[in-house]
Amino acid sequence: MNSILVATLATSSAQNPPAPARPYCLAAPTWTWSASQAGAQVWQAAAPLASAPAPTAGSPPPAAGYQPGLPEAGAPLLVSSPAWHVHLLRLLFQLVLRPELAGGPAARLAAHTQLPVAAVRQVLGRLAAQGYWAEGSAPGTSPLRLPAPAHYWLAHYAGTLRRRLNAQRYRPRHPATLATWSQRALPAGCLWGGEVAARRLLGCPALPASATIYSQLPRPALVQQLDLVPAPKGSIELLNAFAPAGFHAAGDADCVPPLLAYADLLASQKPEEAALAHELRARYLTELVG
Repeated sequence: MNSILVATLATSSAQNPPAPARPYCLAAPTWTWSASQAGAQVWQAAAPLASAPAPTAGSPPPAAGYQPGLPEAGAPLLVSSPAWHVHLLRLLFQLVLRPELAGGPAARLAAHTQLPVAAVRQVLGRLAAQGYWAEGSAPGTSPLRLPAPAHYWLAHYAGTLRRRLNAQRYRPRHPATLATWSQRALPAGCLWGGEVAARRLLGCPALPASATIYSQLPRPALVQQLDLVPAPKGSIELLNAFAPAGFHAAGDADCVPPLLAYADLLASQKPEEAALAHELRARYLTELVG
């Protein structure tokens, strides 16, 4: 799978240490695990900040009501292992952003999403069994029953998927470049995410305090091209890919989709980014998350 890298240009706090670089161990397939743990705690703690009234804006629009019988946001899904849960979250992210992928057989969906066919079939079956997926939906309509799937993805992105992305921190080799680092031209195959993407999509003129970069370049090549040096508490964070290339914002081809930029802001758990997350959600995400 192509690589996407995420770089967050923000001073790390003691309360927000970098995620471990080593991958999780694969659990035995007979283990049944309820996916409603660390990631859900991040959503519960950060979502009220992001949905609260912004200091310079009015109250957010009312949350979209759920259809009768649909699961609540972040409702538990029984998954066979943490690795299987990662498959679920990768697929769910792509289906939420591109509902047209849901049409057709599982083999075609697996080819588009770069996931194993068996994993796609299992994920779709579990989503249908627990009310996230409407089997036998009319042609031309997505069987994904929003907004609950988008809420679920946000609830578990930081605690499950993000932890598998080999997060490591760096700093610029030349500290003087830090002030204008977010204004630089990115290498080919890279996208802005996080605060930089949010400010670009919202048209905010202020310089961001943090930045996120999604890249298809291998980690060593990206570090060399951006002229970074490792630093455990550095201001730049790089993470590996979890989605195929081509997922970018509709209004800015140099930025990640608003949903992922929003998830980056929530994952930081920084109160100063709450207003920005609120504005991004109100402008771009009401149809997805309410």
